[in-house]
Amino acid sequence: MNCVITSEGIRPMLKYQTSAIQSLLHRRGQMSTTAIVFLVLGIVFFVMVVVVAVLVALLLPAVQQARTAARRTQSKNNLKQIGLAMHNYHDVYSMFPPGGIYTKNDEPYNAWMTSLLPFVEQENLYNQIDFNQPWTAPKNQPIFQSVIPAFLNPNIGPEVSKVVGGFGASHYAGNSQVLKNNGSVSFNKMTDGTSNTILAGEVSGGFMAWGDPENRRDPGNGFGTAPNQFGGPEAQRGVQMLLADGSVRFISENINPQTLKALASPDGKEQVGDF
Repeated sequence: MNCVITSEGIRPMLKYQTSAIQSLLHRRGQMSTTAIVFLVLGIVFFVMVVVVAVLVALLLPAVQQARTAARRTQSKNNLKQIGLAMHNYHDVYSMFPPGGIYTKNDEPYNAWMTSLLPFVEQENLYNQIDFNQPWTAPKNQPIFQSVIPAFLNPNIGPEVSKVVGGFGASHYAGNSQVLKNNGSVSFNKMTDGTSNTILAGEVSGGFMAWGDPENRRDPGNGFGTAPNQFGGPEAQRGVQMLLADGSVRFISENINPQTLKALASPDGKEQVGDF
């Protein structure tokens, strides 16, 4: 709703100011000129303070909305950067990165976001990793404690840039149906179509480290703040999701659950429809 300051809102204050000045002039014979000047200035100052307060009250919501929109745009750009990194990885390896790399004993070693480091201007960090050791090994810990700007949603804020253990946080998670353990899928296996398959998206709770192989969720679980769900800021009323074609779509929290499940699957042969 747009708020407009009208003459009706200011007129009472001006009327009061004029009346007060006239009263002072009428009493001039009883007061010194200096006293009258100070009183007039005081009344003018009071009116100005009231007007400024009204203007600030009207402008603050607009400023807040502009900041929120800017943060939302930055988050969208982060997802686009992740999508471009995914595509560049696919160009090199003919597949998307594995969601998580585990040993035969199910010991977690590395994650899909780690594989993207060379493609998000973090090649120097990537080259320091000892891939013969788990990501949590003492030698690797300082590397994975780094904060990667592209992996942080400005709507969440810098206070959640670290998780347990001091590791760098990610405010985005991968689609576990596409980014699988010790393997992944390629474009030619996405029979549902790249524009109908989710790769990653925003999360609003249960944040994990970008180096954690478990940093994946199933979009079919719906939107929310649970550790197994994707989710956006409460005021956003939806989530920004990265699709396999590299585009970023805002998906309403009111989306049909079956449609969301269809978008989660790369080859489920479901009818997606509009979303």
